[in-house]
Amino acid sequence: MRCLKITILILGTMIGAGFASGKEITTFFTIFGYYSFLCLPLVFFGFYFCIYKLLRLGAKNKIENTNQLNYLIFKKNNKIIKIFTFISFVIISSTMISGLKESLEISSTFSLILFIFIVIIFLCILINKNLKYLNIICMVTIPITIIIICIICFTNFDGLHNTLLSNIVLLPYNTITYITRNVFLCYFVISSSSFGLTQKQCKNISFWSSIILCAVMAVMIFAGLANPETISDSIPMLSLAQSQDALYIIYAILIEFAIITTLISTTITVKSFFNFKSKILNCFLAVILCVMCSFIKFDFLIKYFYPIIGIFGAYLILFLMFPNLSFQNSNKEIHDTSKDTKY
Repeated sequence: MRCLKITILILGTMIGAGFASGKEITTFFTIFGYYSFLCLPLVFFGFYFCIYKLLRLGAKNKIENTNQLNYLIFKKNNKIIKIFTFISFVIISSTMISGLKESLEISSTFSLILFIFIVIIFLCILINKNLKYLNIICMVTIPITIIIICIICFTNFDGLHNTLLSNIVLLPYNTITYITRNVFLCYFVISSSSFGLTQKQCKNISFWSSIILCAVMAVMIFAGLANPETISDSIPMLSLAQSQDALYIIYAILIEFAIITTLISTTITVKSFFNFKSKILNCFLAVILCVMCSFIKFDFLIKYFYPIIGIFGAYLILFLMFPNLSFQNSNKEIHDTSKDTKY
């Protein structure tokens, strides 16, 4: 049962608003037509390798905060890594809040104040217990989201069109960027959830997480190539669901939950940087900081900051790939690193 929970937790972190909307898949893969399917084996092995490494790291060490995790991976207590990781997750969380605000079409001052108040209370409650509530939300919404995605795609399949909208040379770059960004997005959640797992359990979780993600991606690519007119839409999956009112409403709600699951996981990561005695204070500081940064324009965050985050994801995976970077560290070193997280 625990393996199932962690698998769904990983899926819930990766299936965010970009994935659920279909825009992420069309932008990274569908635009390359039939060549899109060539990237799926690389995506599978990339996810499998990184998830497995992070699970094994968390299985051997009880991960309590991001600074401790970074020290175990990079073998150094580097302030630049610490600051960059912290800023990256604040940006991701802020983007999710900004995206949620735009999707709800909040414009009036009163509605905005009410929205901010609800977000602060909501997030403080949900991240106070770390992964507990995120697990519950993912267990309920992620299986439904995957099923609805498949229903929408299969009901809109009517033959493939080899729509090549971008230079095939860019496909390897898009594939690597996609893997690195998603691994970085959930690397703390993966590691902090796996303490005590066996090697076999880590392999099973890695396999099923990767194969399910790639299978859903394949279905979405098929649907995109069968309906090339939706590739340029801002929310392709909703465009495909428009012909069925009930399905459209259900999926619109599920996309909101996809934003929320990613937001909770990234805010938990931000919270892990604070180590005050009061857990509520740690939660409050993390949430307030992310809410304040969410007033930066949504498009600006996506355009200028997300590519930089992807670069750090590549740096993270580079360290995971080297077998000589042992994950074994003394308890004293880990304890010393944990103490450095105080702000």
